Amino acid sequence: MNIPDEEIYSPCPRPNPAKSRIRPEGLPKCSTEKMLPEEYRLNVRRWRLEPGYIKPRKLFYGFGVDIQDFIDYHQRHQIPRPPPMDNRASLWHYIMDDVMEDLSAHCRFELERILPLSPKYDCAIALYNSHHISVTELEDDEEEDVIQVIQERFGEVVARQRPQWFFLRMDSSH
Repeated sequence: MNIPDEEIYSPCPRPNPAKSRIRPEGLPKCSTEKMLPEEYRLNVRRWRLEPGYIKPRKLFYGFGVDIQDFIDYHQRHQIPRPPPMDNRASLWHYIMDDVMEDLSAHCRFELERILPLSPKYDCAIALYNSHHISVTELEDDEEEDVIQVIQERFGEVVARQRPQWFFLRMDSSH
């Protein structure tokens, strides 16, 4: 049974941090400063030359959002409706992929959607990851432009935030 058109934009429950199995006190601290602490910086030279070098845990720099934020974005910016689907989770993933494609096109920069280790957010829109920031990092003015586009297109939910580092939920890279 396909989801009727009038239910495509039905609300998705937002995460309730109080009911999350992820507890903020159990999480490593993520910084809102773009400069990473030394223990999370990938040393490319050591990685290439030392067979025993272990890469640090990968972090992602961006904004926390919920599935509902993607649904709202999709509807507000009148992105073409998804094809008929009979599964709400598939519909949400389709909408999120459409939004990421639209947002990356407007930013003129390849953004990534990740599943962060967070009690507050379902997803994060990442500009960078800690292993590749040295080659993908934008100039300051270009980065400001990308952040401004993300904040304008997502609206208040992102405009209230500063970009921050997120840990990835294990095996969740999209």
